[in-house]
Amino acid sequence: MKEKLRYFTKENYIFILILPLIISIILFFYEKIFATIGLILVVLLYFYIKKIDDNNEDFFQAYIDELDYSFDEITKNVVFQMPFPIVILEDGKTIKWHNSNFKELFEAKNLIGKSVNNFITDFSQIDFSKQSTDPISVDIYDKVYEFYYSTIKREKFDDELTFIYGIDNTSDENIKKIFKDRRLVVLTMYIDNFDDLRQSTKASDRSSLTGEIDRIIMNYFEKFGAMVRKYENDRYMVMIHYDDYKKIYDSKFKILDLVRDVKKGNSIQPTLSVGVGLSGSKPIDVYEESRISIDIALSRGGDQVVIKEGDNYEYFGGKSKATEKISKVRSRVISQALKRMVETSSKVFVMGHNNPDMDSFGSALGIYEGIKSIGKECYFVLNEVNKPIENIYNRTVEDLEGFRENVVTEIKALELMDQGSLVIVTDNHRKNSTEAPSLIDRTEQIVIIDHHRRGNDYIRNATISYIEPYASSASELVTEILNYFDESFKARVPVAEALLAGLTVDTKNFVYQTGVRTFEAASILKRWGADSIIIKRMFKDDFEIVKYKSEVIADSTVINDFIAIGHFNREMDGSTLIASQAADDLLNIKGVKASFVLTRANDKIHISGRSLGDISVQLILERIGGGGHLTSAATQLDMSIEEAEIMLKKAIKEYLEEEVEKNEDNIN
Repeated sequence: MKEKLRYFTKENYIFILILPLIISIILFFYEKIFATIGLILVVLLYFYIKKIDDNNEDFFQAYIDELDYSFDEITKNVVFQMPFPIVILEDGKTIKWHNSNFKELFEAKNLIGKSVNNFITDFSQIDFSKQSTDPISVDIYDKVYEFYYSTIKREKFDDELTFIYGIDNTSDENIKKIFKDRRLVVLTMYIDNFDDLRQSTKASDRSSLTGEIDRIIMNYFEKFGAMVRKYENDRYMVMIHYDDYKKIYDSKFKILDLVRDVKKGNSIQPTLSVGVGLSGSKPIDVYEESRISIDIALSRGGDQVVIKEGDNYEYFGGKSKATEKISKVRSRVISQALKRMVETSSKVFVMGHNNPDMDSFGSALGIYEGIKSIGKECYFVLNEVNKPIENIYNRTVEDLEGFRENVVTEIKALELMDQGSLVIVTDNHRKNSTEAPSLIDRTEQIVIIDHHRRGNDYIRNATISYIEPYASSASELVTEILNYFDESFKARVPVAEALLAGLTVDTKNFVYQTGVRTFEAASILKRWGADSIIIKRMFKDDFEIVKYKSEVIADSTVINDFIAIGHFNREMDGSTLIASQAADDLLNIKGVKASFVLTRANDKIHISGRSLGDISVQLILERIGGGGHLTSAATQLDMSIEEAEIMLKKAIKEYLEEEVEKNEDNIN
């Protein structure tokens, strides 16, 4: 049959007929009798070839039928004999057919006609009408299957059939799990306040204190099969397998509480910071991740765990107030390092955060004053004067000689910048929150001076990063830096008053987040000529602002018996100032431990959070993209005020639930 199909083609027929036809036509001019005979033979040949052609078509059809039948038989045998679970769904849901391997996955006796979602719930999330080459990973009892599917639409029956087959991937998943469970995890740990802890303890008790801390740390981690090495008086390194580390993670790092409870004659509570590195192709990479994590933990105030896995961070602890450092050594070192950087730079640009407040303006102005005192060219970056700094700005421009000429916008600063320029950021460490984010990308010389706990999006390429969450304000840190700038240094009165104003605002008139160094900084500013009466006058509110704050308080509600939530549903100049001040006022209500006020600002929803210290508004607002301090934090959300309140309440609920779990763990 195949031979006939190969030689008797239409091209051969045409060639066989045309040649005798041409010969007959030529003979017609010479011998008509022979020509006639030739034509008759051509006609007879035509009918003969046609008969062969018809037979050939019959042979071809028989061949196709035989091939189709053979393919059906092969397909049926293959499908039935395949060692995979196979199921055919009608309209992506109802089981129309399955093989025995699929049925064996489940205990049900009859699957036909039932929804596949009853047996594999993961399929309910899949739209089988959309073709995809990605497998669907499903856990069925103690096995893992990857299911692939293909869907065809049958026009004749107006329905869809989905062919699904699964591959047992349990072995591969087990190998992955073993690899994950046995991978290396590195923890870097510091005792946050080691020097101050020793100074607060009698000499006779110091060795027993450090010995007790060592014993607790060693015993705790060795219980999980970890290797612990102490490489400095206050520093430890832990190496552990991931599956053992996961047990520590699930216990929410109780080591923090164990160290905090150590009492061996010490008057200061010891606290521990832990940096965890989880990912990396080499041990050194995992170690570097743990080092980055510990730096973040320390810059956020310590007494917490920071976990880094790739670009993701997770936090535990951080619910206690950052401990004020007794020693001012670091402040002096930073002051001298900053002075050297200023002297070697071509130009200096100073800025705070966008939508500046008193602390942002005052601390930036203090740095500006220090730079001008050593005769260096310095520019103050400020795009607009908002309501919170309007009074202090007008007074500074009026009384501080040469200041107005050195105030520039972001656009102007970009024009003035050159390769040797230095950028100093105060009261903020996040690039996108600075007054001029584009300046950060234009230089490699950056200095950060901030008192907020470090978040994920911090400026990573800073040459000097002076972030001290224990401090009451950036103005306090800047005052200390200026005091070490030069023995004869004395800030001009408008600058001293701006710094004192920033310090006063952030401490709520020296009530919150204050320590010995806060009052020492205030005394320095008083010696430089700062007048508290003038600052008090600058803080006076307009009658309209007082009315708006009253509206917020009147409209507020209290949830969980101790958290107040208010709204200022107006978008206007100074709305964030009204919200933050109203949040402060809500704390004066009896029984209220924390307060949040939502308002509109720059087409976004701004949330100001305040607390008395029992509740960390920072940890609550960090859950929705914000940050700040234990007692003062804020965030901005691009959504409606109703959606923002729902998200806020969810964050509050999660925070309170974690607190309850922690207290229960401590009791047990």
